[in-house]
Amino acid sequence: MPNADIGANNAVWIGIETTYGTPVDPTAAGVGVWMPILDEALVYTENKYYSPQIRQQAVANSVVPAPYHVEGPLHFEVDVNYLPYLLYASRHTVVKSGAGPYTYTVTPTAAGATYPGGTAKGVSILVVRNAVGFLYSGCVVSAWTFTLNNGFLECTAQIIGLAEQSPAGAATPTWIDAELFGADATSVYVDTAGLTPAFASRDVTFQGFTFEANHNAAAQNRINPTRAANFISYGVTEPTLTTELDFLSKTEYNNFTTSALRSIKLESLRPGGTGATFAGATEGVQIINYRTAYDQYTVDTKGMGDLVSAAVTMRGLGISGGTAYKIVCKGPPNIT
Repeated sequence: MPNADIGANNAVWIGIETTYGTPVDPTAAGVGVWMPILDEALVYTENKYYSPQIRQQAVANSVVPAPYHVEGPLHFEVDVNYLPYLLYASRHTVVKSGAGPYTYTVTPTAAGATYPGGTAKGVSILVVRNAVGFLYSGCVVSAWTFTLNNGFLECTAQIIGLAEQSPAGAATPTWIDAELFGADATSVYVDTAGLTPAFASRDVTFQGFTFEANHNAAAQNRINPTRAANFISYGVTEPTLTTELDFLSKTEYNNFTTSALRSIKLESLRPGGTGATFAGATEGVQIINYRTAYDQYTVDTKGMGDLVSAAVTMRGLGISGGTAYKIVCKGPPNIT
């Protein structure tokens, strides 16, 4: 029996499924990638049935296995060696271009579900906890949260999946050096809403940046001889952006009160610096919101020694002839 262990010895592997819901073998060569994470909480989720039959006792006395699914967050530092694998497994269209580094351009779709026999992409996720493997299949990302933590770009992918299996065998992790986006990598640009915003100059009033795209996914079970979920359904896609802005003038406050719409881009590049461009970078991530409305813009006086700033929440909207937002990832992975 192994000793109790710490999370540092755990590992996560991700492989894109050829057929959605059919688990990928983590022991096979060249079919997936070992992905560094900060933490995870993928769990088997089941509402067991406890029989309420009356037999002169005031306590349930029987339990029946019920339908189940898998869900939980996967939290990681953004590294373009791994991000495209998860981008494929979400409610997006992914277009790959370039000859290395490769560019993956990701836009939201209105797909209703990962219905059996459809075209949905999913991933199998192996989590090794204290040398014990948990293999989850039919996994998709139900919500994305990209945020800057002390200047470094992180992401939390909310995972929802169909089933759990026991791995075929023990898989041996392999790692490469981290390629992270540091504090000199990231810029924010603001422009009027439109299909082709110029984003001519950096906006240096942002004290933080959190972009979330919630697809409101839910596991669905239908009547058949299996307890695993049959597919994942999607609801309304809700893109939101939250930040805190230095309050320098009433320009953006007036845009809030008049519902003027804005385009906003977050861009992280390697190598970084003030002269960096996406075209010149070897690795990069862009998150572009083409049409956003201020949902909240709260400016107040916190205290004598505090900077005057505005707490801001924005809501992403659709745009005629285009898409509400776009995620672009540029890096070495060659996913076919």
